[in-house]
Amino acid sequence: MKNFYVFTDSTSDVEKNYREELDFGYLKMAFRIDEKDYDADLEWSGLASKDFYNTLRQGNRATTNQILTTEVEKKFEEAFAKGLDVFYLACSSKLSTSVNYAKVIGEEIVAKYPGRKFVCYDSLRSCYAEAMMAMDAARMANEGKTMDDVVKYFDEYKLNYQTFATVGSLNWLKMAGRVKASKAFFGNLFGVKPIICGDTKGNNYGFKKVKGRKTSLDELVAITVERLENKENAVVYVENADCLQDAEYVAKEIKAKTNCKEVHISTLGPIIGATCGPDTITVSFYGKKMDITGEE
Repeated sequence: MKNFYVFTDSTSDVEKNYREELDFGYLKMAFRIDEKDYDADLEWSGLASKDFYNTLRQGNRATTNQILTTEVEKKFEEAFAKGLDVFYLACSSKLSTSVNYAKVIGEEIVAKYPGRKFVCYDSLRSCYAEAMMAMDAARMANEGKTMDDVVKYFDEYKLNYQTFATVGSLNWLKMAGRVKASKAFFGNLFGVKPIICGDTKGNNYGFKKVKGRKTSLDELVAITVERLENKENAVVYVENADCLQDAEYVAKEIKAKTNCKEVHISTLGPIIGATCGPDTITVSFYGKKMDITGEE
């Protein structure tokens, strides 16, 4: 019997079918573009994904915000009122203050429900690596495991959940300031494409540059092939920032080279999309423990 409810947030990009199948939720963040505020709704109900990325291509910048206070209050209250504890699997604290913000609000709310407790857990991840962790936490909840069981599991294995990415332009990363890399990394070299990962400390770290778009896509495939464990049963998640053809190429190559169980393609959400920009491709999977540590 389930004794706690799992939440993640908008940076996980986890789709509705997974949330409904495994019975977990997410806390919405927010973004602003063209002086208008939007909820970072993973169903893109306020602004279609293609319109979002086209607006960025036209030179507009989207700014992002942490989880919404109303989301935390409403959804935590609903879970506690049902007699459930709350486990919030948050975006990396290196990328968002949401984990600490939710903890402050959660402590105020849980005080009204004697016997209930909650955990705000720093995933050190974003994108579908965070989503995979949320799905696994929800599975454990459905199996009757405790939050202590989940914390113990993630403390040991969270670095096995990983995301690698490449972007269309370095300009978005440079403006957002959310990627750790040397100044030389952001040098304006024609045709150079970065390879980025979520590192051991939870930073987005630019650790490699290659020449040309196709080479960067092939590098994502090669990294996945090298790092993926239990290949036959693995599910790999490929996200794209309005560059579906490239995502399909990466997915096809990964499937051919690993014979993994499934390669799932989806759209990169607005929070990460605002940071990385149009034409970003991310690949997330469970693999060899992350061993890349970036600069502070």
